[in-house]
Amino acid sequence: MDYQYDVIIVGAGVAGALCAWRLSQQSNLRILIIDAGANELDDNQRKEFVSTFAVATNKSQLSPYAKLESNKYAVNQDGGDKFTLNRYYVQPGPDLLKSAGVRIVGGSTWAWRGNSPRFIPSDFKLKTLYGIAEDWPVTYDDLEPYFCEAEIALGVAGNDAEWANLLEAYRSKPFPMPNIAESYGSQLVRAAIDGMEIDGKVIKVVSTPQARNSQDYDGRPACQGNSNCIPICPSAAKYDASIHLRKAQANGVELRKSSVVTQLKAEANGDVNTVFFKDWSTPDKKEQSLTGKIIVLATHAIETPKLWLFSKLGNKSDQVGRNLMDHLAEEVTGLFPKPVFPFRGPQSTSSIEVFRDGKFRKFCGAFRMTVGNDAWGRKEHPFKSLENLMVDEKKGIRFGKALRSVLEDRITRMVRIGYSTEMLPNKDNRVTLADEKDAFDIIRPKITFKVDDYSKKALAYGYSVAKRIFDQMKGEEEVDPIAPTLDYNGAGHPMGTCRMGSNPCTSVVDSQGRSHEHQNLYVVGSSVFVTGATANPTITIAALALRTADAIKSNLTT
Repeated sequence: MDYQYDVIIVGAGVAGALCAWRLSQQSNLRILIIDAGANELDDNQRKEFVSTFAVATNKSQLSPYAKLESNKYAVNQDGGDKFTLNRYYVQPGPDLLKSAGVRIVGGSTWAWRGNSPRFIPSDFKLKTLYGIAEDWPVTYDDLEPYFCEAEIALGVAGNDAEWANLLEAYRSKPFPMPNIAESYGSQLVRAAIDGMEIDGKVIKVVSTPQARNSQDYDGRPACQGNSNCIPICPSAAKYDASIHLRKAQANGVELRKSSVVTQLKAEANGDVNTVFFKDWSTPDKKEQSLTGKIIVLATHAIETPKLWLFSKLGNKSDQVGRNLMDHLAEEVTGLFPKPVFPFRGPQSTSSIEVFRDGKFRKFCGAFRMTVGNDAWGRKEHPFKSLENLMVDEKKGIRFGKALRSVLEDRITRMVRIGYSTEMLPNKDNRVTLADEKDAFDIIRPKITFKVDDYSKKALAYGYSVAKRIFDQMKGEEEVDPIAPTLDYNGAGHPMGTCRMGSNPCTSVVDSQGRSHEHQNLYVVGSSVFVTGATANPTITIAALALRTADAIKSNLTT
């Protein structure tokens, strides 16, 4: 077969971008990235996103991207073109996956916070250590060199002294930059709680590794402290995948935009060589096809299984689409005894890591904790705070000096302690094909999702710890306590659904991301995760993508 490309990568997020960039360092490879988004990758596009966000009345995590035409082809047009949880995902329950996205070249790294903690060694062997879930087919030792490369590629700022051997996660190379300066509020919280003991664990606030420049790095400026990391960094100090897409293009990689991949075709020998797609920017929008020697799926944990299942690719293990996970998150909010002056610097600069591991994981999920620098975070937007403070229950409407006085007192003292919890893989939490179709006449993903007792216990434990921390800080009050009702937010970290493993009967891909049933088909991204652990997944996604790219290079040269 005469292939048009050596490698076709479906998806231009961080996993696809890094994979393409790594492969492009080998000369003479014909590489294509194909993506449903149509946005540009330059500073003018960033300015447009910032402007869209500035004038938006509803300043959500996705509002900078509201004008993207690509979103119109991911939703049912009968109800408008807003890309939200239930405009594209079909979710019958019993619970909701509360993580959404947009179709954008560069993926969710446009809108992420930049937090880049590594997985720790125990995260890869929950079955061995605690008798739960499954072990990964790779260890921390296997990935450690790639963690280092990923941190250099993304530009992770971190404190070597604080993170050396933290929870046994050794480092063979230093961070490429010193840590982001700790916010004033985090410094006050650290002074108030460091050294306190909770359930045998000594609390220590540490700076969070972040893919955000603390100094000029890789042609980008240092962080300017806009406190707008989510949903868009105005200065490009925070890493996003457009950086490696541009680098890949400079090396000759072709980027095809506006193209929604509809299905893949497997040949009689099992190889998957043909990618079908519709280009929504063309007048007729007819289905077209391209061929490649190697196909890489980099379409995250929802679209990858949906595409796999719709294409009727091999699924002897019956694991495609199963084991969907997220980091269920919540936060406790209140007022610090004195001003912490939030919103100066990134939205969070510090964290508490000690509850990421322990014997309690046998029956209760672990969790990471963050010290917010964004007042009450998702609990209450600053505009909502203003609206609430305009009303005085005794005196009626506040305005003028009275309003200014209460604003200065309360907003300057707002603080939050967030916690993001571990969720175990569950075969019944899954992505399948819905009956409903999108505006492009393509089947939408159906998501069946339930929060199990393991996760509920983690949320309850995280709440308990955060509340005790607030008591230690002598915070004046707590706002909207979660208590045992256990509401949760999605972290935007969907994982699982095409998990890796050494046994083809219980997994979809091998330890290098290669399909057990289609020898030229690879998967990169969080869909290959065996367990979710507690760390923000991006740096692990990046490390695995670089590792898979190296495996593909070896395959192409043998």
